[in-house]
Amino acid sequence: MLFQNRAHFYAVCAQLMRQILVQYARRQKAAKRHGGTRLTLDDAFAFNKGQSMDMIALDDALDGLTKLDAQQSRIVELRFFGGLSIEETADILSVSPATVKRHWTTARVWLHKQISKAEHHDA
Repeated sequence: MLFQNRAHFYAVCAQLMRQILVQYARRQKAAKRHGGTRLTLDDAFAFNKGQSMDMIALDDALDGLTKLDAQQSRIVELRFFGGLSIEETADILSVSPATVKRHWTTARVWLHKQISKAEHHDA
C-alpha cells in the first residue's frame, strides 16, 4: 500500500488499531459469553479515569459519531487509537490545536453518553 502523505499514514494506522482491538474484543466476547472483554487504556485517553473501556460499545458509538461529525470521529481515532497528541492530531488534520481540543472534548462527552446508554441497555 502506498500512502499519499503523513496524514494518510496515521489515519490508516489509527483505523487498523481500532479494527484490531474491536476484533479482539468480539472474539473474547464470543469465547466467554459473559459480556465481553473490557480493556483498560492509558488514563490520558480513557473517558473516565480508572474505568475500563468496552471496545465493542466504543466502536458502535464511533460509527454513530461518524454519521454526525466525521472530523470528530477522525480526531477520536487519531487520539484514542493512534495515540497522537492534540498538536500531532492538529498537524495531521491541518486544523488548529484549539479546534482539536474542542472537538475532542465534545466527542468524548457524546461517546460517553452513547456508551453509557448501551451498557445500561445491555445490563
